[in-house]
Amino acid sequence: MYFKILVLVLALPFLLKADDAMKIANTFDEQDLDEIAKFEGIEEDSKSTEVEEEYKRTLVSDDADAKQSFSKLSLKLAKLHVLEEIVRKNKAISSLSDTVNGNSKDKCRKIKKVGEPIVHHHSGSTQGTWMRDPLGLLGPEKIWYMNSYKGDKVLEFKDMDHFKGGEVAKTYTLPYKFDGTGSVVYGRYLYFNRANTTHIVKYDLVTEKIARETVIRVKPRKFSYEWGGYNTVDLSVDESGLWILYTYWSYNVAHLCVQLRDPLTLGKLQHYCFISSETRNKMGNAFVACGVVYCIDSYNSATTTINSAYDTATFSGNNPEIKFVNKFKYNSMVTYNPREKVLYAWDNNRQITYPLEFEDETKT
Repeated sequence: MYFKILVLVLALPFLLKADDAMKIANTFDEQDLDEIAKFEGIEEDSKSTEVEEEYKRTLVSDDADAKQSFSKLSLKLAKLHVLEEIVRKNKAISSLSDTVNGNSKDKCRKIKKVGEPIVHHHSGSTQGTWMRDPLGLLGPEKIWYMNSYKGDKVLEFKDMDHFKGGEVAKTYTLPYKFDGTGSVVYGRYLYFNRANTTHIVKYDLVTEKIARETVIRVKPRKFSYEWGGYNTVDLSVDESGLWILYTYWSYNVAHLCVQLRDPLTLGKLQHYCFISSETRNKMGNAFVACGVVYCIDSYNSATTTINSAYDTATFSGNNPEIKFVNKFKYNSMVTYNPREKVLYAWDNNRQITYPLEFEDETKT
């Protein structure tokens, strides 16, 4: 339930219009509110025509009344547009609720099999990050792309076809450089590790400003995955929310730990450590899906395994021995998308996805 409420709260700043619309909405009378029901039944393509016709009717009816000012006519038109916007946003919220319910942790199952990698594009450096927003708030097909494991540029693509064609829709220049290949887009925000620091940054892709920062106790650029690349901090999103994977150094051993964070405040919600017998600097990669932390044994072996699965709900782990293919022998990024139920990865200049097969719902 917390996750469902949280997602809707994350969506509200994007789904609802700002102050101007709300000021107009506050001027609605009973007749204006009756218009909402009328607009609910109008098809999306015909709404603009309906607004125009209503405005024309208003002009005609008010032409005989010389006392009707132009400002009032303008306000009437503005109200009609706001009514149209309210209906559209209500439908967007309803659609988002359906998505959240479909991705509820209550419906989660453990991964049974990872399919063969599907190559979508060949571009960029050996290492990098690419992703879609699990919520799809800024567009369900949009792709974000961060070349290399360090830099300050984020490219946005309208959809997969534009991505493959190299047609960039927008380029963001971050106020701070990033470290690693563990950045994620979640709602309207990009979360990343600020370069050579212990800071986790929440960057608003709409306002293009820093929304919040927090600090996690790690040693910057130390004890990353086996391949290196400043991946001390790795972010992941699943049905539970936003996770931070990091290294806790104790008795000369680099232990993998994870924290579930509130994506609004970045406050810590849950904390798990010593979740794998394999040290962090010996792992190929790791990700979280359905509250289970999965560790991949190697980043450069053509065929390797997911050799550790730690269930945060039961505080227990095992070796599932799930086959995992590093087709191009340099997999620098693996992360889960709970909306699409696939893994996104960056394997030696290739942007790929892995289809997933989950355990049967009847299995306990």
